[in-house]
Amino acid sequence: MIHKYWNVRLHSTGQPLIEDTTVEGDATDEIRHTVRKQEEEVETKVNWIWKTLSAFEEKSATCISDMLLHVSNGVYFDGVMAAKKFIVHVDLLFTAADDLDGLLSSNTPKGTLIFSL
Repeated sequence: MIHKYWNVRLHSTGQPLIEDTTVEGDATDEIRHTVRKQEEEVETKVNWIWKTLSAFEEKSATCISDMLLHVSNGVYFDGVMAAKKFIVHVDLLFTAADDLDGLLSSNTPKGTLIFSL
């Protein structure tokens, strides 16, 4: 879902999700439990990211709507204040993205791609 709406893909940190301990045949109950637990963890991350990005999108749309509404009503000062609020909102997004980029750069071996946009 995240990729469809936000064009972002989640990748593992380079570690295999499960170790290849199975021999030809059915998986053991322990492996099935491990895989299910990892699937639930990924699903939890996806839901958190989805909710966060959706909340940001909704807040941005509200800021833009308020800004345009004030300007169309001739209340220019309130329109400028709404624009300021939107600029701060977007600035926070880019600051967080820069912080994430710095963390990924410092914790990732050079030449390794963690995620793609």
